Amino acid sequence: MEDVLRQNTTELGDLRTKALDTQFNQESFENNEEKTKFYTGLPNFLVLLQVFQLCEPYITCGPMSVLSKFEQFILVLLRLRLNLPLKDLAFSHQHSFVVWTSHSLLGACPTYHLTGSLVEDDDAHMKVALGYGDMGVSAHLQASKTGNTRFFTSNTHSSVVLQGFDQLRIEGLLCDVTLVAGDGDEAFPVHRAMMASSSDYFKAMFTGGMKEQDLMCIKLHGVNRIGLKKIIDFIYTAKLSLNMENLQDTLEAASFLQILPVLDFCKVFLISGVSLDNCVEVGRIANTYNLTEVDKYVNNFILKNFPSLLSTGEFVKLPFDRLAFVLSSNSLKHCTELDLFKAACRWLRYEDVRMDYAAKLMKNIRFPLMNPQELINHVQTVDFMRTDNTCVNLLLEASNYQMMPYMQPVMQSERTAIRSDSAHLVTLGGVLRQQLVVSKELRLFDEKAHEWKALAPMDAPRYQHGIAVIGNFLYVVGGQSNYDTKGKTAVDTVFRYDPRYNKWMQVACLNEKENLLPPQRTQGTPLRRRWKERRRGARWIILSLFMYLKTSIKVKLTATVECYNPRTNEWTYVAKMNEPHYGHAGTVYGGYMYISGGITHDTFQKELMCFDPDADKWTQKAPMTTVRGLHCMCTVGDRLYVIGGNHFRGTSDYDDVLSCEYYSPALDLWTPIAAMLRGQSDVGVAVFENKIYVVGGYSWNNRCMVEIVQKYDPEKDEWHKVFDLPESLGGIRACTLTVFPPEDLSCSPSRESPLSAP
Repeated sequence: MEDVLRQNTTELGDLRTKALDTQFNQESFENNEEKTKFYTGLPNFLVLLQVFQLCEPYITCGPMSVLSKFEQFILVLLRLRLNLPLKDLAFSHQHSFVVWTSHSLLGACPTYHLTGSLVEDDDAHMKVALGYGDMGVSAHLQASKTGNTRFFTSNTHSSVVLQGFDQLRIEGLLCDVTLVAGDGDEAFPVHRAMMASSSDYFKAMFTGGMKEQDLMCIKLHGVNRIGLKKIIDFIYTAKLSLNMENLQDTLEAASFLQILPVLDFCKVFLISGVSLDNCVEVGRIANTYNLTEVDKYVNNFILKNFPSLLSTGEFVKLPFDRLAFVLSSNSLKHCTELDLFKAACRWLRYEDVRMDYAAKLMKNIRFPLMNPQELINHVQTVDFMRTDNTCVNLLLEASNYQMMPYMQPVMQSERTAIRSDSAHLVTLGGVLRQQLVVSKELRLFDEKAHEWKALAPMDAPRYQHGIAVIGNFLYVVGGQSNYDTKGKTAVDTVFRYDPRYNKWMQVACLNEKENLLPPQRTQGTPLRRRWKERRRGARWIILSLFMYLKTSIKVKLTATVECYNPRTNEWTYVAKMNEPHYGHAGTVYGGYMYISGGITHDTFQKELMCFDPDADKWTQKAPMTTVRGLHCMCTVGDRLYVIGGNHFRGTSDYDDVLSCEYYSPALDLWTPIAAMLRGQSDVGVAVFENKIYVVGGYSWNNRCMVEIVQKYDPEKDEWHKVFDLPESLGGIRACTLTVFPPEDLSCSPSRESPLSAP
C-alpha cells in the first residue's frame, strides 16, 4: 500500500506524509473517531463505510485495483478532502456525469447531508463537488487540463480567506493599525492590507508616503463611528445592512473612503424605497452625495406622480431647482398649465423668501397654452403677475401668441411646445384598396403596444396630397378628395393640425388646385435653423419656415411653384420650373429645396433640381442613376435619399423600381444603396429615430395598393419589413410628430384650443 500511495498521491503534500506515518487499518478508524474526522471529514466509520459503498462500483481498474477496498476508499476520501482530481485513480466508466446521493446514508446519519458530483468530458475538463451541510465542511473544485498539467480553481477560497481575516479581526490577531472615527474614541483594530486592497483612499494612505503610513492609530475626521463601523464590517464580510437611520452615515463614510460597492448598495437601497412620502428627502440625499442615478430616478418619479405629490405636504418641501426642472419638463403628465401655475404659487407662498424665485419659476409655465378665460380669471389676478416685469412680459407673450393663430408655427418657444416627449410615426389619408374610398384618418403608430391609434381625423378625405411639418404643426396641402385617375377631383384647400389640442383648422387655399404633390417638404427640422428674412416687394420670405409646393395635374400640366407664408397666411408664386412636372419627390437640406424625378411629357425623368429661396432661382444638379416617378425623397444627416417609385417597362407597361440611392450635396454625387424588399409607389415617407420608414402605396408589379411598412437603416444599409398599416392605402402620406403619449389619448380630457381661427 505504501508504494501505491507514493505513486498515486504525490499532490497530497503534508497530509500524505502523515498518512504514511499512521497505521492504516480498519480497526484504527473504527476505534478512533478523531482520526476518522481528520483524514476523511466524516463523523464516524459507519458513515465512511456507507459512502464507500456508493463509490465502489466505479473503482474497477488502475493502480487502486491492487489495494484492499478499505485502502481504496481512504485514497478516494483523502483526494476529495484536499480538492484533488479523481481521474488519476482510473475510474473506468462510460458516464459523462455521475451524481452520488444516498438515502440510506441519510437514514443512518440523519444529522448530516452528503452530496457529491463528478463531471468528466472528452476535453479533460472536470468538476468535483462534495458538500457536508451541517458539518460546515465544503469543497468545490474546478479543474482543466492542458497536456500533463492541471489547473485548479476553488470557488470557496476567497470567502474562506475573508472569513479568516474577519475572525482574526474579531480576536485581535495580526491587526497592525487602529482606526478611530472623527466623532468619538472607539477604536477599530484592522489589517492594513485588507483596508488598502478594498479602498483607494487607504491604499494611498498606507503606500503613498503619507504620515499615516507609520502611525499605529489613525483618526479619521471625515467619518463618524456608525459609518466607519459599517465600512469595516463590509470590507471583512462583504455584507451590509442599511436602513434610513444609518444610510447617511454609511453614505458619508463610503464617499469619503471611496468604497464603491457600498455606494452602489446605497443607491439601490434609495431607489428601491422611493415613495411620495420620502421622494423629497431621497432627492436631497442624492444631491448632497452626487448620486446621479438616484437623482435622475427621483426626477422621473416626481414627473410621473406629480398630481399625487401635490396633494401631500411634501410638495412644498421641494427645492427650487427640482421644482423648476419639473415645471419645465416635457415629460410632466396629467396636469394642465393652470394646475401647474397654482402649484407654483402655492410653493412660492409657503415661505416669504421664496417670492424672489417668482419670475424664474413662472418662466417654466406655458401661459400661451392656457385659454383666455384662465389667463384673465386666474393668472392676471395674482399680484406678482401684475407687478413683476418678467411676469408681465410672459402674459404679453401669451396674449400675442393667441391673437395670431396662423403665425403660431413660426412663434414657437419652450413655452408654446406640447408637453410631451413622445415622438411617433404618423400617417394620414390615402385611398383604400377596397371600394377605392378615400380616407381622412390620421393615425400614429404606438411602438410599445405595436399598434395603430387614431388621432383627430381630417375635416375632409385626402390622397396624393402634400404635407409639411413646421414647428410641430402638420400642414396638409391639396390632393384629391375622391378617387380619380385623371386628377379631376384635385382640391386647393389647406388644413393645419395642432397636436397640442388634437384639432384641425383651415388656412389659406392654394392659387391652383393640386394633386400628386411631393409627399413632404419639411419634417421636424426647418430649412434653416436661423431665421433669415429679406424684403421682396410687399412680402416677407422666412427661409426656414416656408412650404414650397409644385403644381401638377389640373386638367393640364403647369410648371408653377407656390410658396406659403405663415406670417401672412398667403400663397404666392415663386420662380417656375423649366418644365411641368408631376409625380416628383422633394426634400429640403441646408436652406435649399431639392426636387427629383417625376414625369414630364409622359416621360419618366431622373433629373435633380435645386431651388434657392434667396435667389428665387432653380439650378440643375447631377441626375439620378435611375429614372423614376411617384417615388419618395427624404433627408438623413447630409444625405438626400431617393426611394422606390416606378417607371416604364417597355413602351407602355409600368414596373416597380426597387433600387434606391442617395445624393451628397457637397459632392454633387449619387451613390447606390440596398434595394427595397418590395416595390412601393405613391407612398408616405418619414424619418423616425434616424431610420427611414416607407408606408403603404401602390405596387405596380402586383397591381394593387399595399399595407406594408418597410424600414431602412442608413448605418447598416439594410431594409426590413417592420409592420403593416390597418388597411392597404395608396397615395398615403407620413411624417414624424410629437404628440401626447398614446396611453393618454383615450383617458385625457379634451383639450380646448385657447383661440380658434376666424
